[in-house]
Amino acid sequence: MMWRYFSLIVGMMVLSTFIPTVVDACPSCKTIDDPIVQGFKWSILFLMAMPYIVSGLIGGSVFYIYKHSHRTNNHKPSSNVKGV
Repeated sequence: MMWRYFSLIVGMMVLSTFIPTVVDACPSCKTIDDPIVQGFKWSILFLMAMPYIVSGLIGGSVFYIYKHSHRTNNHKPSSNVKGV
């Protein structure tokens, strides 16, 4: 049973190398000025940058909240007693 699936997959891979329309299915293999190719390039860029943006926003907000919650006042409180 396993041999049948393996031979089917290998046969499809060999067949796909001889059919040029299957090989040309990649959008990057087409002309570079094609709007679809430009869209794929931008989408890959956004997908690669999104984890860094999200983790930076979360880390920045945690840092901001931490800094503002632990703020100390360096001035002395005013006293009603004179000379103190």
